[in-house]
Amino acid sequence: VVLLKRDMKSAHLLPEYIFDGEGLASSFGYDVAVVDLNADGWQDIVIGAPQYFDRDGEVGGAVYVYINQQGKWSNVKPIRLNGTKDSMFGISVKNIGDINQDGYPDIAVGAPYDDLGKVFIYHGSPTGIITKPTQVLEGTSPYFGYSIAGNMDLDRNSYPDLAVGSLSDSVTIFRSRPVINILKTITVTPNRIDLRQKSMCGSPSGICLKVKACFEYTAKPSGYNPPISILGILEAEKERRKSGLSSRVQFRNQGSEPKYTQELTLNRQKQRACMEETLWLQENIRDKLRPIPITASVEIQEPSSRRRVNSLPEVLPILNSNEAKTVQTDVHFLKEGCGDDNVCNSNLKLEYKFGTREGNQDKFSYLPIQKGIPELVLKDQKDIALEITVTNSPSDPRNPRKDGDDAHEAKLIATFPDTLTYSAYRELRAFPEKQLSCVANQNGSQADCELGNPFKRNSSVTFYLILSTTEVTFDTTDLDINLKLETTSNQDNLAPITAKAKVVIELLLSVSGVAKPSQVYFGGTVVGEQAMKSEDEVGSLIEYEFRVINLGKPLKNLGTATLNIQWPKEISNGKWLLYLMKVESKGLEQIVCEPHNEINYLKLKESHNSRKKRDLPEKQIDDSRKFSLFPERKYQTLNCSVNVRCVNIRCPLRGLDSKASLVLRSRLWNSTFLEEYSKLNYLDILLRASIDVTAAAQNIKLPHAGTQVRVTVFPSKTVAQYSGVAWWIILLAVLAGILMLALLVFLLWKVQRFSPVSSRREHGSIQAGLVQEELRIVHLVLKV
Repeated sequence: VVLLKRDMKSAHLLPEYIFDGEGLASSFGYDVAVVDLNADGWQDIVIGAPQYFDRDGEVGGAVYVYINQQGKWSNVKPIRLNGTKDSMFGISVKNIGDINQDGYPDIAVGAPYDDLGKVFIYHGSPTGIITKPTQVLEGTSPYFGYSIAGNMDLDRNSYPDLAVGSLSDSVTIFRSRPVINILKTITVTPNRIDLRQKSMCGSPSGICLKVKACFEYTAKPSGYNPPISILGILEAEKERRKSGLSSRVQFRNQGSEPKYTQELTLNRQKQRACMEETLWLQENIRDKLRPIPITASVEIQEPSSRRRVNSLPEVLPILNSNEAKTVQTDVHFLKEGCGDDNVCNSNLKLEYKFGTREGNQDKFSYLPIQKGIPELVLKDQKDIALEITVTNSPSDPRNPRKDGDDAHEAKLIATFPDTLTYSAYRELRAFPEKQLSCVANQNGSQADCELGNPFKRNSSVTFYLILSTTEVTFDTTDLDINLKLETTSNQDNLAPITAKAKVVIELLLSVSGVAKPSQVYFGGTVVGEQAMKSEDEVGSLIEYEFRVINLGKPLKNLGTATLNIQWPKEISNGKWLLYLMKVESKGLEQIVCEPHNEINYLKLKESHNSRKKRDLPEKQIDDSRKFSLFPERKYQTLNCSVNVRCVNIRCPLRGLDSKASLVLRSRLWNSTFLEEYSKLNYLDILLRASIDVTAAAQNIKLPHAGTQVRVTVFPSKTVAQYSGVAWWIILLAVLAGILMLALLVFLLWKVQRFSPVSSRREHGSIQAGLVQEELRIVHLVLKV
């Protein structure tokens, strides 16, 4: 597009400035309009490029607006208005005058290939142009908007009208509607709500507000003064109701919806009309801090009959779209516990501690801290507790007016991970009064705890949130609970807090063991290893039974528990001690213990008898050996850590659910005990077993689960060693016998001397019997 300037000397038109388009074949300059969009006295230029396209932006047609910089164009960057794809936006561009009478001319842009065709109206402004179309006219005939004519007043109402052409045989006339501005004012009496001041006004709460709204209109030209019918609308808490909250007020006799309407007539410009209604405050409202917004708005009503102007019906005016549609006033509450400026600056603070609940009782204990993070060791408990303390005290005691005011509608929102669900709450202590109330959502993933309304200055509350751990799995390593304090008072530092805890799964595995029998004997003769063919030839049978109990979560998805048995295979010189014959299980899958070759190492023939009693010939005791009345007891303990070589038998407990048992069938190696321990009175063999778990998870904790089994081994009587009787014992026995005999003879003599003659004969036979008994006793003593 070339801007030409007339040469005053030659009267020729000379190029002044050239406007270049952005793309080739965009039809830049197909139509051009000259209009002073910003009303600065300098004409601006609008250029259409209907075939401009941008593949990435789905653009089809463009209009470039150049704002005149006091006659200079070199530094002007155009404003581009884009049309939709294949719409031929910009094929017609026209100055249509100031259709809204705001002092800034407007333009119209045609897009004949946008559906059936459209015309876009753009308003001028102090900055040049409003890039968003204020109106879009849609046609009913094909290619509507192919041509446009404007800036003409057809009905003589002082507003320019618009004619739009198409490729059909008709033209569409759009008459401009007068644009009016309606001034809206609203007053409320009283302008503040004092909850302590109640009256007999008909409200259930005893508190009423008188709301008055007044309206008047202005328009251009000033001679435009028809009466206008409007509908006045009063609404309270419109945005609050949109968010799903119930309103705190209602208009008298208007039901629960806080909305009141009334028809009014504005007879001429600047003549006021008013409406008035009473607003009731609801009972037991919670939000006493945020003000109650009341808005006033209007709608133009169509009159019952219209007058005709120049054989055309009068068009209704329209509200100025650049003016605010509503006016609002806020009614504040008189706030107690706030600053002198009636602003509440609270200082809510939160602290938390993790704990566990002891059984079903309301007793809690804190979790241990590991590296600054609480560690939750899950055993069989079903619940954990989060202790929360909330305070509202001044941050600086030297400046108590800075903050710490009443916290209105104070509450805590706790959001739990999928592994925890809300169960209940318990209030521990509160000052100065108890106001706590917690409610959870349907699935228990969030709890909303009301702390107080208001939560007053210097208040504090400590309570427990009891959470169920039934969804905690072996894959759970951390617990993150989001804690967020909220209040309608002023407090900027209420950032959410994440309560963190580490989860450790403690397996409740235990093992116990017993030996059957727990006392065995050795004896007989020494038999070499090569000569043994069956287990009966080895020695006494010992069956070790280990019982594993799982009181916690099943181990199916965790890993495998293994029973480790320190098996006392041989003594330090390599001789057999206990010979392991067989391993059997109950409550498990097929057991395979390692190392497998340690089970029946010599491949001996199994015996189905549980025990074989040895018939050993009694050995005659040598009378020449001396016997000690209090002999020294000789014994020894055999265990893996001192004098026995042990083999670690590992038995995986696959399929362990709640309980299982393993039985290790073994034989005492009789020959070893005859050769090494025949001089001892008895021996103790200690066998130790423990459980470990192989798991991929790093948070599995297994406390020591082990046991110790003792078997006592005695030599049989034929192997026992005795010593002879000492000479001084024999001497003492003889002397004692003689002394007892002398005393007995003396007593009998006394009895015979003092008894009557008749009695002596009766007792003669008794005396003879006593003497014989005495002689037998002496004989026994001497024999010993």
